[in-house]
Amino acid sequence: MVLDATHLNAVLAEVTSLVDAHRLTDAESLLQPLVAELDRLLPDQRVRVLLEWGWLQGVTQRTGAARKALAEAIALTERFGQRALLCEALREAGIVARYEGDLTAADRLLERSERVAREEDRSLEVAQAQVQRAKTAHHAGQFVKARRLLLEARRNFELHPAGEAATLLMAGIYGELAVSARLARDFDAARDLLARSFDGYRSLGRRIGAANARRELGAVAEDVGKRDEAREHYTGAFSGYLRAGSRMGAAQVARRMASMDVLDAAHAPAVARLVRRRYAQALRLGASEPVNRALTLLGLARLSRLEGDADAAEELVDELVQLYAAMGAEQDTARGLSQVAMESGLIARARGDRRTAIARFRDALAALQAADDPSATSLVHYHLATDLILADEVEEAVRHAVAAFELNESGGARLRAPEERRYFYEAHRDTYGLALHCAARAGHGRTALRIATAARSDALAAFVRAGATFSPKLHELIKEITLTGQDTTFEGSPLLRELFGRLEQETSRQLRQAVEGTADIDEMIAALPQEGHALLVDVLEEDDTFCSRIWVTRQGVRHVDEVILPQQVRRFLDAYHRSEEDVAWQPQHEELAALGRALIPEELAATLTDGGNPPVVVSTGSVLGPVPIAALMIGERYLAELAQISVVPSLALWPALCSRPPRRGHGTLAFFDPGVPGRRREEEALRAALPPVSLTTREELRAELMDASGYAAVVVSAHGAEPRSGREGDMPHAGLAQALELGPGDLLTAAHLLGCRLPDAFITASCWSGRLAVRAAVDPLGLPAAALLAGARWVLAGTVDVGGTPTATLLRTFYRQLHAGLSPAAALQQAQVGYIRQRRSPIAPGTWAGLTIIGDGFTPLLRGGA
Repeated sequence: MVLDATHLNAVLAEVTSLVDAHRLTDAESLLQPLVAELDRLLPDQRVRVLLEWGWLQGVTQRTGAARKALAEAIALTERFGQRALLCEALREAGIVARYEGDLTAADRLLERSERVAREEDRSLEVAQAQVQRAKTAHHAGQFVKARRLLLEARRNFELHPAGEAATLLMAGIYGELAVSARLARDFDAARDLLARSFDGYRSLGRRIGAANARRELGAVAEDVGKRDEAREHYTGAFSGYLRAGSRMGAAQVARRMASMDVLDAAHAPAVARLVRRRYAQALRLGASEPVNRALTLLGLARLSRLEGDADAAEELVDELVQLYAAMGAEQDTARGLSQVAMESGLIARARGDRRTAIARFRDALAALQAADDPSATSLVHYHLATDLILADEVEEAVRHAVAAFELNESGGARLRAPEERRYFYEAHRDTYGLALHCAARAGHGRTALRIATAARSDALAAFVRAGATFSPKLHELIKEITLTGQDTTFEGSPLLRELFGRLEQETSRQLRQAVEGTADIDEMIAALPQEGHALLVDVLEEDDTFCSRIWVTRQGVRHVDEVILPQQVRRFLDAYHRSEEDVAWQPQHEELAALGRALIPEELAATLTDGGNPPVVVSTGSVLGPVPIAALMIGERYLAELAQISVVPSLALWPALCSRPPRRGHGTLAFFDPGVPGRRREEEALRAALPPVSLTTREELRAELMDASGYAAVVVSAHGAEPRSGREGDMPHAGLAQALELGPGDLLTAAHLLGCRLPDAFITASCWSGRLAVRAAVDPLGLPAAALLAGARWVLAGTVDVGGTPTATLLRTFYRQLHAGLSPAAALQQAQVGYIRQRRSPIAPGTWAGLTIIGDGFTPLLRGGA
C-alpha cells in the first residue's frame, strides 16, 4: 500500500497534536492502523510511523515494544540512506535504553546520533543528542562529563535560528545545567536555570518538561531547607507527570518525597506509613526502570535501619547487590554500589560492628569522586571519620573529617540568601564539629583554626577587604526604614519589622557577593600585632557547654583543645546572654575566675602573667559576645591588667581590618544627649584630647554622618536601646535594628550607619551598643559591624549596662591617653586599670569593664593639625 503523503502528514500531525495535549491513548489509537500495515508503507513512511510508535511505547514504559520499533526504524534508515531520520531514530532509541537502565547502550546510541547529525551539519540535532547524552551521564553519576556535553550543546544551539524547536531545546539545556549546578551545590545558579527551563516548557505547553523543572526546583528547595516549598514543587511535578502520562516521572517524585521524610519516620509511625506508601508507589509506577527500583530499595533499607530492623535492612541491601549485578558488567554501577556500601556500613554500625562499618565506608568512598558528587562524598567521609575517631585512629580520622568539612564549606559558601546559608550550615554542623574535634585531638592547630573561622563573619570580612559599597537598592530600603520609623517603633510595627528583615537579607546578599575563596590562615596569623596573641573561643550550638579554645601567635597556633564548661560557668554566661537585670553590677570575683580558667588556656595564662603587657585579639565566637571580657580573671588578676584587648566577632575579620591604611582626620564630630549622666565631663575631656569638636544635634546627626570621613573620630553619647530577655538570636535590637536612643522615640539604628562614611574611630560608650550577636553562617550585623562596614577601623562601645558616672571617669582617661599617642586598646587599658586600682575589691565589672574596643585597637589614631 502506498499511502498518500498528504494523508500521512495529516495523520501524523494529528498524532502530534494529541501527544501535545497529553491524550496518549487517542494518539496510539490513531497510529494503530498504520502500524498494522507497516509492510505496505513506503520506507520513509514506515520510518516516520515507527518513530512515533516507538516514542509512545517508550513514554508509557512499554520499553520492549519501543526498542523493537526503534531498532526497525534504525535499520530502515541505514538501508535507504535516510540520514536525517537516522539521527532521530538513534536519539529515541538511546532514550529508551536509558529508561531500561542500560546507560552504556544509551550513550552509545546517542553518541552515534550526535555524530550523524554533525556529519549532516544539523546543529540543532547535534545539540539535542548532546542534551540527551548529558541526561544519561547524570543518571550514571558522570557529572563532569554531563556539564561538558551541556556546554557544547549550548554552543551548537546558538548556531540554530530561533523557533519552537530552539525554545524547547534551550529549556532542556537549562534544565540539565541546573541539575549539574545543584549537584555541584551552586543552588542559586540552579534555581535561576530551572526558572528559565520551566518558563520555556510552559510557554510551549510541554507538561513533562515543566514537571521536570518543578521536580528539580523541589530538590533545590529541599537542599536549602525550604521543605514546604519543596513539597509544593514535588506535588505540582507529580500531578504534571500523571496528567502527561509519564509514570516514570511520577515514580521519581514519589521516591524523592519519601526520601525527604525518611528521617522523620524513624520515631513517627504515621510518617513511616506514609513513606512506605510513597516508596511502594515509586516501585509500582517505575517498575520497568532498574535505577528507580534500586534507589527505592535503598530508601526502604534506610527506613528499616532507622526503625531498628537491621535484619530487614540487610535483606534489602542483599537484593540491591543482586540487582546491580544483573545490570551487567558494561553498566556504570559504581555510584549505586557506593550507596549500597554506605548503607551496609551504617547497618554494621547499628549492630555495633565498627570494623565492618569502617571497611564498608572505605568501599563506598573508593567508588566516588568528590568533584562529581560532593554531597555523597562528604557524607561518606563524615561517617568514616566518625568511626575512625571512636576507634582512636586519629590521624586518618582527621583526613576524612576535614575532607567532609571542606566539601560542605565550599558548597555553603556559594549561597547568597542568609536563611539558606544558615540552614546549610545547620544541616552540616555535625561535620564542622567533628572536623574541629578531630583536629584538636590530633593537635593540628592550623587545621583547627581553618575550621573554627569557617562560616564566621566571612562575608563581612570580604566586604571590608574589598572596600565594596552597597547598591542603591539597599540605600532606598534604609530611607524607607527611616521614614517609617518616624511614626512607629520596631516593637509596635509589623511593617518596620518586615523592612528590617528585608534589609538584613539584602545586606547579607550584597556582603556575600564579595566572598572569594576561603580565609587565608597565613595572612590571619601574619596580621597579628608584634609580640601579640589571638584567642579564639566558641561553643557548639547543639551543646553550648562544649567549648573550643585556640591560642595563636605570629609564630603559628600554639595551642588547640576542647573543654566542657562547668555548669556554674554556663549559668554565669547565660545571665549575660539573657541580659538579666543588673547582671554586671554585682561583684563576681569567683565567677570571673572560673570563667577565666575555663576559657583561657593555661599556657596562654602563664605567658600573660609573665608580663610584657602584650596585645591580645579576642574572637568572641557565640560565647563571649555580651560579656565584659576585660574582667576575665587569670589567677587573682584581671585580663585587662595583663594585656591590651581588642575584640572581633571572628578572626577572619582581623586581617581585613588591618589591610585598611590608617587615615589622618581632623577634629571630632560629636553628639551629646543631655540626658546621659557625665555628659559634660566627657565633652570637656573630648575637647581637650581631640579638638576641634564640632557639636551636632539629633536632627542634624544623620545628615552629618553621611560623610564624616574627614574627621579623626565620631562620638555619639546616647543611651543604648535595651535588649529584651533572651539569647542573641531573640533580641529585637540585634542585627540592623540594634540602636542608640538619640531622644524619646528617636533611634539611630545600625541600618542608618550602613549608609554613612565614618572615620577610623567611632565611639559610643552606650549601654549594650557593643553586644556582638555571633552565630555561625550569619554575619553579626549590629552597630559595631555596621560602623566597620561604614569605614571605621575600630569602635568603642558598651557590651553591658555601663552606667553613667563611672563611664565618664573612664572616658576622661581614655581620651587623654589617645591624645598622648597610645593605641585605642592601650588607652582603654590605662583607663580601666587606673580605675580599678583606685578602688577596693570586690568591684562589679559593670563599673569599669563594660567598654570594649571592637576592631583594630592596636593602631594609634592619626590626627590632622588644627
